[in-house]
Amino acid sequence: MPDIELTRSHSLGLDDGREAVERVAEDLETDLGVRYEWDNNTLLFGGQGAEGEIEVEPDTIQILINLSGFLKPMKGRLKEEAEQYLDRYLDER
Repeated sequence: MPDIELTRSHSLGLDDGREAVERVAEDLETDLGVRYEWDNNTLLFGGQGAEGEIEVEPDTIQILINLSGFLKPMKGRLKEEAEQYLDRYLDER
């Protein structure tokens, strides 16, 4: 079971939803050194004490994050930051 699970509805469609998630991943790679790769419509990521996936559907995006023991005490704060980050990218369109 993931430590953090988020689901967001969106009206971007599949292609623009993937583009929004790609921008999130690029920023995380630049800012935090997080590695990522796509597996169909699921972005897999890892690094900096966390790993997980972001599944893009035509009308929803689901994020599942597993935290290292070091980051688990900060779960609430990290979840809030992930929500803000995701909402910002989904609202850009």
